[in-house]
Amino acid sequence: MTCRIALLFGALFFALPSTARNTELKKTTSRVPPVLAPNCRYVQIPLGNISADNVDFQRTRRNVDFNSPKDVTKFFSSCLDPQMYEDPNDNTTKLIVERNVTIHGILCRPERPVAAQDRRIHLMVHDATYDKSMWHGLGILEYSLADALASGLGGSYTLAIDLWGHGDSHGPTYPDPWQVLQPPFHVEVLHELAVRLRTNQHGLWMAFKNVTYVGHGFGAQLGSYLIEYFPNDVDVFVGTGLPTGSKMTPRPSEWMLAPAHSTDPKYQDQPLGYFTGAVTSFLDRRNILYGGIYDDDLAVLDFLSQDTITGGEACWSGSYLSSEWLGSAFSFKGQACIVAGEYDRIACADGLECKERLRGVCSKVFPDASSCKSNVLGSTGHAWMLHRIGVKLANSIRSASALGGSWGNLCSVIN
Repeated sequence: MTCRIALLFGALFFALPSTARNTELKKTTSRVPPVLAPNCRYVQIPLGNISADNVDFQRTRRNVDFNSPKDVTKFFSSCLDPQMYEDPNDNTTKLIVERNVTIHGILCRPERPVAAQDRRIHLMVHDATYDKSMWHGLGILEYSLADALASGLGGSYTLAIDLWGHGDSHGPTYPDPWQVLQPPFHVEVLHELAVRLRTNQHGLWMAFKNVTYVGHGFGAQLGSYLIEYFPNDVDVFVGTGLPTGSKMTPRPSEWMLAPAHSTDPKYQDQPLGYFTGAVTSFLDRRNILYGGIYDDDLAVLDFLSQDTITGGEACWSGSYLSSEWLGSAFSFKGQACIVAGEYDRIACADGLECKERLRGVCSKVFPDASSCKSNVLGSTGHAWMLHRIGVKLANSIRSASALGGSWGNLCSVIN
């Protein structure tokens, strides 16, 4: 347990009655920015107008009153239950949406100079209900994988972003949670960003020879769509915490998600359709996302700083919990790395069979990849980068020049 976590949240945690410590934690009215390493800084990347073919939920779900908290919450909950969920593509009305997008992120630079021909960047995309701070240990530097990749002996630039509509990536008003914030729109944003990273059209004053996509959970699923439709956008795909066809053990009732504007003071300006953890859902969130060896106070920090998930993200083809991405082989020819935690109740719920299933993902989904590796990380749950193994990996990257900043080694370095 780190001193900083204890100082920040120890007083709050033990001030609660014993019956409430595991059920209700007070959420704050403002977002606490993560502490950054000296070689990291906040950046904004204007991408201009982005358009996408989305699903028109308001026309395909005429039985849902999208102005009714009760109706919207019921429909959203059904998207988290495979037995209740109905794919909107069975009755799809397409909707073309266009928005002017600026993406916020944290850019970390290598501590040593890098020649232009060797310049590479890791584009790091967070899971649902997280933001860019997930890759920076929620502000706890020893957990910061983004900083480790930059400061290691084989340092690489890293760019951990907030997806549009999350963290700091939103305009004067939040994007529509049903009609705009859907995977097709996110993928178009990621495609534009990846193209600009290669061509120095992003305001970071440099072009990158090599782009590695690192996504976790929902961010990994978006990455899988990206390399399916735009296989030349990135050179390496690292997907962690992806649903891989196993029977997920979290029950829909365990998610305990509620409308964000009436649940968390930070999100009081968000429209109906953004969801976050209910004030009584700390234990549920911890049990779903954590397992094995971790600091419980970091799980508290995770709960208090959580972001949101929108109805459009959860209900577009059941994307948040869907294994649909396993349905066809990709033409992606780069390197691929597929990782899950041993106790990941979303990606690895069937224990011993998980390792074999991950190997199957390589052969089935990435037959044309130059290489594909897989690994099950021991003693860790879904949010593995916020477990002690995340610290172990960060320390390994900082000290091992053989890693060369490549996350392709993630599948073989940590056993």
